[in-house]
Amino acid sequence: MKKISLIIIILLIPIISIGQEFEKEKIKSVVKTFFEGFHKKDSLLLTSVLEKSFHLNSTSFKENEGILRNINGSNFISAVISRPDSPSWKEKLFSYDIKIDGPLANVWVEYEFLIDNKINHCGVNSIHLLKKKSGWKIFNITDSRKNNCNN
Repeated sequence: MKKISLIIIILLIPIISIGQEFEKEKIKSVVKTFFEGFHKKDSLLLTSVLEKSFHLNSTSFKENEGILRNINGSNFISAVISRPDSPSWKEKLFSYDIKIDGPLANVWVEYEFLIDNKINHCGVNSIHLLKKKSGWKIFNITDSRKNNCNN
């Protein structure tokens, strides 16, 4: 009986792993959709992947002390869609580290923020998502902002 249980567990491990990778791809797609909406200034695309209570935070250092700035999600969306076309904004995303625990997911992704194709700042986005019946929804993004992006 123990051998049969062990064999079943060994056979299920790849299935569980495949399911986890499938969820990670869904989450990565949600993040990409958010930034596509950000770049296109498309409120419908943005809100399609956001939880109603969405908000942003931004962290930085000032005089060697951490500073936290909170941004209301609705105000953020309004600012994004009403910004002028010039100067252009572009956020380049790099490596994705995705962690999932039940209905909670976190995406840790390095980025560079460019204004008119010049690096303005860089850091990490820590993106929190909640799994709803309709799919994964972003409820918080907290970023770090560094001006010295060469280090």
